[in-house]
Amino acid sequence: MNDDELLARLKSADPALTPHAPLPDIDRLVEDTLTTDTAHQTGNTAPAKTAARRSRRQLIGLAAAAGLLLLGGGIAGGVMANNDNDNGHSASTGPLTLTTDSGFGSQKCVTPSPDTLGGYPTLFLGTVTSIKGSTVTFRVDYWLKGGDTETVVLNSDASRPEVLTFADGERYIVAAENGVVPSCGANAAPDETVDEFRQAFGK
Repeated sequence: MNDDELLARLKSADPALTPHAPLPDIDRLVEDTLTTDTAHQTGNTAPAKTAARRSRRQLIGLAAAAGLLLLGGGIAGGVMANNDNDNGHSASTGPLTLTTDSGFGSQKCVTPSPDTLGGYPTLFLGTVTSIKGSTVTFRVDYWLKGGDTETVVLNSDASRPEVLTFADGERYIVAAENGVVPSCGANAAPDETVDEFRQAFGK
């Protein structure tokens, strides 16, 4: 028997090619296709409801992790904001507190100018609003360098009250470094001096 004869015999035995072949059951085939579970896994098959619950637990876990990351970032940001200070103060907290140098007020000082005080990292023009003992409180009129608070408190050496030569309601220019006002770092500021400093620092 050759190949052609074999092919002819196979065709004659195929029921689909005969007029007596049964019609396919389309409804049953469609139902079988729609209800067949295609999510089977070899060796370990979980019901659909169990898989859905597992997916929900995973999503909840991811959401919780994201929440913790956001919370941690907020805490870290708050710590950094509190630590991000300039010469001992933070913009979001109370007034800037300064102290005087041991030689404060013990020598004669030249008239303040942008050249003599411009090198200090903290520099402002302020008006004295309160003098209590060895503590002077300033309302900041203009920050020239290194600050953004509205109030500055200057604590002097209580054992040397004579160095406090401030007058309530008067305006002064005050310079400081590392929270310390040096000798000649706080001077009365008449209008012409105020204008000179504001022009020099673009205020």
